[in-house]
Amino acid sequence: MGKRSRGDEVSTVAEESAAAAAPAPRPWPKPAYAWYVMAVLIVAYSFAILDRSIIGLIVAPMKADLHLTDSQIGLLQGLAFAICYTTFGLIVGVITDRTDRRALLAGGIFIWSVGTIVCGFADSFMMLFISRVFVGLGEACALPVSSSLIADFMPPKSRAKAYGLFLLGGTLGTAMGYQVGGRANGIADVVRTFSPPFIDALANWQISFLVAGVPGILVTAILFFTVREPERRESSNIKDLSLLPMWNHVKLNWVPYGTLLTSTCLNVLCIYAQINWAPTFFIRVHGWTPEETSNFLLLSSLIGATSAFSVGWMMAWLIGKGRADAPMIACMIHGASSIFLGATAYLVPNLTLVIVFYLSLSFTSNWSTSAALMGVSQITPNELRGKLVAVYTLLSGLISLSAGAYFVGLLNDKVFPEATGIKYSLGVVYVVSGGLSCLLIFLGRPAFRASVQRALAWTERT
Repeated sequence: MGKRSRGDEVSTVAEESAAAAAPAPRPWPKPAYAWYVMAVLIVAYSFAILDRSIIGLIVAPMKADLHLTDSQIGLLQGLAFAICYTTFGLIVGVITDRTDRRALLAGGIFIWSVGTIVCGFADSFMMLFISRVFVGLGEACALPVSSSLIADFMPPKSRAKAYGLFLLGGTLGTAMGYQVGGRANGIADVVRTFSPPFIDALANWQISFLVAGVPGILVTAILFFTVREPERRESSNIKDLSLLPMWNHVKLNWVPYGTLLTSTCLNVLCIYAQINWAPTFFIRVHGWTPEETSNFLLLSSLIGATSAFSVGWMMAWLIGKGRADAPMIACMIHGASSIFLGATAYLVPNLTLVIVFYLSLSFTSNWSTSAALMGVSQITPNELRGKLVAVYTLLSGLISLSAGAYFVGLLNDKVFPEATGIKYSLGVVYVVSGGLSCLLIFLGRPAFRASVQRALAWTERT
């Protein structure tokens, strides 16, 4: 070996001194407590989706009592909810990045639960519409706050699985929504037995809203009193409270953000079309009763729960193999399943094949949203994560929530007005949305990989 120069020795001493002066790595929260918090967040998200999706199996009695059209039902399921869900998304994102997140989420749960309870007393389209607006206002907190908390409770190696498990709440909430809606009559009889007299005057579908909303008050208390605010990590020392830092960051990474989040929204559009209109599809096209429909959709939801596990493990495995674009791959697989499994499930005439394709589709139901949350955590500094997930929330409200429910209802009324025409409406939505999603991911994967490499610099320093 050659003799080292005086300059090399000085450099080495300086590096060793800097390493010695560097602060020791901060310990992460204890795993048992972190997973307890995950369980609370999953339960909270399940009630968010329950309150959001409860309308699916009570369409017929609501239409009859309030004299509604399919388009109006679509507005109640989509636009009414999305108005505040999108309008307040970025505001919630800014607050998420600067304040006590557990208190913010607890407040959101309380608002959306009360909004759902008020839906149970609605006697007109407008009152129901306004109540749904407040449900959307509360639920604007759900994803930005929860995803930010997960990133600070879970170390990077556990996040892909954690985000996948978090989306399990969506599957559980959908299943509960189907069960409460499908068994509205029996549930209403039980509630009337133990309720004050004024409840007797409510219709069965109205009582369903009360059953969906009341448990959220308890979840609010559990979250507020048992979850503590975690230390923020993976920061890049951004102090500006405005949206300018986010804008500058997104300008540098606009292709990966734009393609991943928009593609996710297109896939989730199909999910909301399914949640809101699949029960009506089975009742109108195949003659099932609400109880039969809810039983089958419960089975579908249980299969869908496996997607919450599989997507996290799949992304973790791909990342371990050096595939930094694992979220993009997950999203593309989901889009392809929408085209080939989703559309086929609604369009084939044979009921056995409908069941096979529909259940097969359930295996990827949570993949896109989990991929979006994981992808954002990969390429976003801590101080901007709440805002960027809020951007996704905004896009999801504009594209997924509003369009998914409304377009199916509009196609039912204007293009395929016969009772069985709903199958064509759903088929069109799945093919168009799934195709556009796959195209966007194909175009955005190289840019996403480059953004992950740029993010590694600040991730390794914290």
